[in-house]
Amino acid sequence: MGRKILVPLDGSAGSEAVLPTVAELARAEGARIRLLHVAPPRVDAVVAAGRVVVYADQESARIEHELLDYLKKAAASLRGVEVEPAVRFGDPVKEIVNEAESARVDLIAMATHRRTGVRRFLKGSVAERVERATSTPVLLVRYGARVAA
Repeated sequence: MGRKILVPLDGSAGSEAVLPTVAELARAEGARIRLLHVAPPRVDAVVAAGRVVVYADQESARIEHELLDYLKKAAASLRGVEVEPAVRFGDPVKEIVNEAESARVDLIAMATHRRTGVRRFLKGSVAERVERATSTPVLLVRYGARVAA
């Protein structure tokens, strides 16, 4: 088994700032990259005018399909690296840590705002909470910063 790097993305260009760094690291180490997007918890059903319009499994499948498309597009920038996309539903911190453990990754690489002061207290940091919740090493890249590969 080769090395694996878990890269959580939130769907924004800022979170993708980690991709050039991870691509370079994966090429150097011969590692695979597992791109992960954690969506909000699944809904029971979509109801309009008192009628069920879409059932939970249909809506979840639609959302998962859209997110897998997004991850495949993000993977296009990782030429020469094996990429596995994954979509999970739930709390981002819990799902990232669970994915790291179940996929047996060697590293979690993600972008962070690295807020300070009151903004950090109010907004918190998924990356910081992941760091505290896992024994897997975590590589942080500044959110939105473009790093040359």
